Amino acid sequence: MEKSYLNFEGSDPGQYGLSAGAVAGEVVFAGAMAIDMQTLKRPVAADTIAAETRLCIEDLAATLRLGGCGLEDLVKVNCYLSEDSYRGEFWATWDEVFAEVDAKIVRLTQVVGIAGDCRVELDGVAIRPAAG
Repeated sequence: MEKSYLNFEGSDPGQYGLSAGAVAGEVVFAGAMAIDMQTLKRPVAADTIAAETRLCIEDLAATLRLGGCGLEDLVKVNCYLSEDSYRGEFWATWDEVFAEVDAKIVRLTQVVGIAGDCRVELDGVAIRPAAG
């Protein structure tokens, strides 16, 4: 099975042993965090859980596009929060964003330690649509 790694032009997450995503056959794996890769800190725009969640979803969508997919092609997303108290705002924002996406996604939300000062991290799996 052919596999390849996905990274944005001008970015080098490989310096940390990371990749934005990977493609294995028709399956696309994508990770997303609202993080500045130079400072390893959350950007100023991620000032609320809602804003950070939206940035993570935008990052996830961008990585999926590199792999030939969109949010509508997601089949499973692991959602990580640094504190359980963020769950309500995270879920409300998630539901708002995905209300317009035609997908039935298996979603798992866990409370874990996250790199830097980030509070939200996403890990998604999508299936590339059939060509043609």
